[in-house]
Amino acid sequence: MYILSERSSLRHLVCVVFMETSSWFLLFSFLVFIGDVAVSTSVSVPSQVRAMFVFGDSLLDPGNNNNLFTAAKANYYPHGIDFSQGTTGRFCNGGTIADHLSTLVGLGILPAFNNPNTKGTNVLRGANFASSASGLLNDTGVNYGDRFPMDAQLEGLTEKILPEMARNIGDGTTMEEYLAKSLVYSNMGSNDFITNYLVLTSYEPTLYTLPEYHNHLIDVYIRQLKELYNLGVKKFLISGLAPLGCTPSRIAGSPNYSESNPKCADDINQIAIQFSAKVKTMVHKLNKELVGAYFLYWDLYTDMIEVLNRSAYYGFKHVYTACCGAGRLNSIILCLPNVPFVCPNRSEYMFWDPFHPSDAVNAIIAKKAYSGKLQNMYPMNVQQLLQL
Repeated sequence: MYILSERSSLRHLVCVVFMETSSWFLLFSFLVFIGDVAVSTSVSVPSQVRAMFVFGDSLLDPGNNNNLFTAAKANYYPHGIDFSQGTTGRFCNGGTIADHLSTLVGLGILPAFNNPNTKGTNVLRGANFASSASGLLNDTGVNYGDRFPMDAQLEGLTEKILPEMARNIGDGTTMEEYLAKSLVYSNMGSNDFITNYLVLTSYEPTLYTLPEYHNHLIDVYIRQLKELYNLGVKKFLISGLAPLGCTPSRIAGSPNYSESNPKCADDINQIAIQFSAKVKTMVHKLNKELVGAYFLYWDLYTDMIEVLNRSAYYGFKHVYTACCGAGRLNSIILCLPNVPFVCPNRSEYMFWDPFHPSDAVNAIIAKKAYSGKLQNMYPMNVQQLLQL
């Protein structure tokens, strides 16, 4: 396993029929339910969900960066102020999207792969490999210090977690059989823009135009996902990007900021939309090419925008103001160790800190992926996938 640092740059589905051809499973037909009703969540969690493996950045990080030499970690109070396990290294007052989703599928909160206590039968539920400041590219986030980029997260799976799982399965099940009944959730790519391509000191713009950079990232992503498929994983949830231009930090830092009418940064959001469209196309391509594989695309951008636009419906009174922090939108002074700038009514805030959603938002968003409308889940939602 390797760590990179600045010192070493480097939509109600009524019927789904799959027909097997010589090389892939084709989505044959489905009927679309017209309206706003979500898929029922009354179906119990299927027994075939053996484990879940999470790959991502600070949106999902459970504390994998805690012991690294990096500025990208949250192993201090008030992070985790509402979390059952306390302060763990999550950039949230409570649980991440991954925590809520893994709980919905019946696995509980997954252990951080880089925690020394992640061993024994505990790994049979899977693990969370997400690392703050990381990206698809190995040099993304280098200015923050050490982190686990996607390649290193995959290495953590193959070198640490899978061998430990193999030692503890104990029922005659092969690793390939175990992985075939497991789920991969990946949310990657945000930092490849906000801490890489869009940074003034980045050399990537000298190598690629923005459309070329999108394609480069997708090529890398395909290789990485195929590595997981070749290990035996068959079920994947792949998320598009969130609305990166709607964070308190991005809005507060805008030269056109208006206190009476804060607006998202459309230029940044357009980048997220464009890359997410590429990710959806990638998912369609992989479903065609990889025999027996089921890839889901989650339109996280649209789900997040819907919550932002209907914030009052969801119970939020503070849409673009961070709960933890100070200054304009509580986003000029960051959520630092033991700061007194923490809101008391955290369930009313959409954002926990200047960059990350609150536990309340994460719970809503995770449920949308699990059992939500199929406009934003292609070709089905997670609940339906796990019944196949």
